[in-house]
Amino acid sequence: MNLNITYLIIFLFTSIIVPVNNTIAPSSNKFNSSELILTDEYFPILTNKILIYDSDFGDAELKISKNKNLNVFSLESEDFIYRQKLLIDQNGVFVKETYQKINVLFGLTKEGTLTYNEPLPRIKFPFEAGKKWNWKGKEFDDDDTYILDLNSRIDNIEKVTVPAGTFDAIKLVTSVKSTKGTKSNVTEWYAKDVGLIKMIAIVEGGGVIGAARDLLGLGEIVFELKEVKSK
Repeated sequence: MNLNITYLIIFLFTSIIVPVNNTIAPSSNKFNSSELILTDEYFPILTNKILIYDSDFGDAELKISKNKNLNVFSLESEDFIYRQKLLIDQNGVFVKETYQKINVLFGLTKEGTLTYNEPLPRIKFPFEAGKKWNWKGKEFDDDDTYILDLNSRIDNIEKVTVPAGTFDAIKLVTSVKSTKGTKSNVTEWYAKDVGLIKMIAIVEGGGVIGAARDLLGLGEIVFELKEVKSK
């Protein structure tokens, strides 16, 4: 029944900041330079922490690790595993590979790996209001090939309250159309020195995705930062 979450989060959790303290202080966060890989003020990456998000599907844990020159983001819950290999440099955050495994119904499991003809640009640096970018490329899903058309823009800063606290967060809006017949609209809020604090995702489309969405009775999926803990 949770099949459509793999599509709703396919452009989620591609760049997160993990505060060193287990409790998050919106106005002041301390970082240990030995644990920090600085790519942008919104996107240092700490590999010794676990981010916990509250969602319509229950708690989901995000763990970050390194694999050579790539950052591996693994989001796990009781019903799914969602893992992305990301290239993060001075130009932005780029998706190299996406792996997903999910329990559907009656013990059935859906599993697959997505790759792209070139790294998909999820976020472009500098991360500032008014910035826009577009990307059109190929997505390879086993023996099938689809064309993706991505459009993103960064809006102004807004005050956003989540279980972890209240933050001044910059808003990122992304729309992705696929020739597989789906359209994803994802809105994310990032707080300086904290990272991704909230996401709202809407997926339009028929077939399996539409059936799962209608079965769950959800018009949108919401993820909110709940807490951070040490590994």
